[in-house]
Amino acid sequence: MTRSVVVTGAGRGIGRAIAERLVTDGWAVVGLEWDPATAADLAAHPGIAEVLTGDAADRDVLAEAAARATAHAPLGGWVSNAAVIRFGNLHDPVPAEVDETIRVNLMGPFWGASQAVRTFLDQRSPGSIVTISSIHARAAFNGYAAYDVAKGGVSALTRYLASEYGPFGIRANAIEPGGIRTAMNAAAIAASPDPAHAAREMAAIHPLGRMGEPREIAAVAAFLLSDEASFVSGESIAVDGASTTRCWPYAPAADLLDRLPADHPARHSPVDPV
Repeated sequence: MTRSVVVTGAGRGIGRAIAERLVTDGWAVVGLEWDPATAADLAAHPGIAEVLTGDAADRDVLAEAAARATAHAPLGGWVSNAAVIRFGNLHDPVPAEVDETIRVNLMGPFWGASQAVRTFLDQRSPGSIVTISSIHARAAFNGYAAYDVAKGGVSALTRYLASEYGPFGIRANAIEPGGIRTAMNAAAIAASPDPAHAAREMAAIHPLGRMGEPREIAAVAAFLLSDEASFVSGESIAVDGASTTRCWPYAPAADLLDRLPADHPARHSPVDPV
């Protein structure tokens, strides 16, 4: 039986790869994308059932996505992928960017999961929720305060979903990608104080020696949505080229170094400040 799935942030990068993979696997894919031009490009892909333009953290938009999906086939899956990356810390935060990061990266998946759960329960059918998280959920990265907090919250949300709704046949899992070759990561690198250093650092954290590709995340998402993963729930799975198997050093932020005593060891760190 054909089932439908909603994929947020489906227009490019990881979301686009997931949407295209799920089309290949026989799902009726309804994509949600905030950028109209990107949404139109996705809609032209053969096999995509429908594409909505809107905010993936807006409850009304999410409800509309679910309604469009169930018009094609019973809802069987939900992928919360939409995200933003903003640099930031606690000693010099930008409140608007903190609010945006939490709203999109945590509350978007929260309200998406709420909509998915209510739809599954109304249908009296099982379903699978997959949230694209990040290795920031399990390892701290200097300069990503709100992003780390939001992704950590996704792990808690995943465990809660699996526990509360498992008796109704609803599974929930998160994928924690490492550095993936996407436009969003390229933009984050370009926006860093030292883009060349950021690019080297992102590549170097992976023991496999390279960044990942969106299709590699899509393959794991497809598995978690499928019946092959019928006994997998409540997990946050790192797909990160083994980066979180090891530790790596960080120097203090450059703008904080002048607050340290002259003889403080961090002033003589072998690691470049971020």
